Amino acid sequence: MKKITFTLAAAALVGLYASNASAQCAFNTVPAKGIAGSLIRNYAPCPGTEHPSANTSTEGGTDACTPVIPAGVDGDATLYSFSAKGKCSFKASAKLESDCSAVTAGDGSSLGLEAKPCHVTYVSSKCSGILGTDGVTPIGASDDGFALATLSRATVNDATNGDMTIIDFPVTFNYSTPSKGGMEVASSSAEALVPLVGVNNADLPACTQIEIVNVVVKDPAGLPFAKLGGGTKPK
Repeated sequence: MKKITFTLAAAALVGLYASNASAQCAFNTVPAKGIAGSLIRNYAPCPGTEHPSANTSTEGGTDACTPVIPAGVDGDATLYSFSAKGKCSFKASAKLESDCSAVTAGDGSSLGLEAKPCHVTYVSSKCSGILGTDGVTPIGASDDGFALATLSRATVNDATNGDMTIIDFPVTFNYSTPSKGGMEVASSSAEALVPLVGVNNADLPACTQIEIVNVVVKDPAGLPFAKLGGGTKPK
């Protein structure tokens, strides 16, 4: 199982989670299973750093930018690409666990959580058909370092201070070592929090809502490769 990376900001804010929920939970929320979707190549916005201003227009007269440029960082863009049959999926599933002690890590090992109800968001992603920087060779062990970077917004019923929305926090899940163009991630919010705040605070309150603010696949150099979206292509 690959390690999960946190920022110092995330370490400070998720420590606000309490392990036991009180009876408040007065904010407007509903049970929701989570989200599932596809990840597609992300391109530079118009206008933006790569395109300071619109330089063309659609048939209907809407401003646009050309050429199409992959999104990057400080002028650098990833050289990785999808093959003709390449694809990536993402899923975040929320579940109210009746016995938190039964929740395990992605490799099946125990997390050591207490035997009580808690919220767990299970995160998974699977990719195939990704080509290396030469645009021909499927990614392999030498391309290790791809990551699934998430930004979340949690609203919880804190046992000490009641209902609250915590500042947006980033958590990065590292993909498995690539092989034959493929890689995957399987983890959870519980597994992510244990090394950060310890087992006594890693179980989110039963009254918890987590909004997915952003999801992006980053290449080994930290450059954006794919984001949630949809698309079509004629055969």
